[in-house]
Amino acid sequence: MKDHELNYEKTSFFTSQIDDEIDLLKGRMKTYKDITEAINIKFDSNFKIDRIKYRVAKLTEETKGKAHQDAYDFIKMASDNVKNYGGYFAFDLKRNILFERCVYLSKTMLTYAEYFLDVILVDSTYRRNRFNLVLVNVLGVNNNGKSIMLAFALLSSETQEDYQWIFSHLKKAWKNKEPKNCITDEDQSIRSGTFSFYS
Repeated sequence: MKDHELNYEKTSFFTSQIDDEIDLLKGRMKTYKDITEAINIKFDSNFKIDRIKYRVAKLTEETKGKAHQDAYDFIKMASDNVKNYGGYFAFDLKRNILFERCVYLSKTMLTYAEYFLDVILVDSTYRRNRFNLVLVNVLGVNNNGKSIMLAFALLSSETQEDYQWIFSHLKKAWKNKEPKNCITDEDQSIRSGTFSFYS
């Protein structure tokens, strides 16, 4: 009985290594069940989904302050990168202080866009990253049938206006060249926003 209790204590304790792994996995896995299984396998533990869900929320809350600083560091890094190496970067701040949204295209992404805008795929992940922001991926298909990154954006909200903002900047970065086909999921905000490509 005592051994069982000791084992229970051992497997229910969150170490810094487990927290680091949870922080990493929360941006890569879709469900709490997946995160729980991965943690239990890696650390030979027996966490329940509710404990992992609570821990993800706690870690997200703890990193919110750091995430704001990270967002500003990212803005500086992306701006410097575009200035030094080429590409396209745009961002918005709410009331000139709070990060609202950004879109980034490297020089390579712009080169891809010159040739591979036959089909683009626009998809978003919901606040699973360190920034606690929506990540929007814009992908294309090259002449070998491989997926290529054409752009990415970070959003603090997911409205039709946000997606129109992204697509208007993509149009500008792509020198008014428009994709022939745009594939999105069922999200109404994305689908409504894509119309700005064709207006």
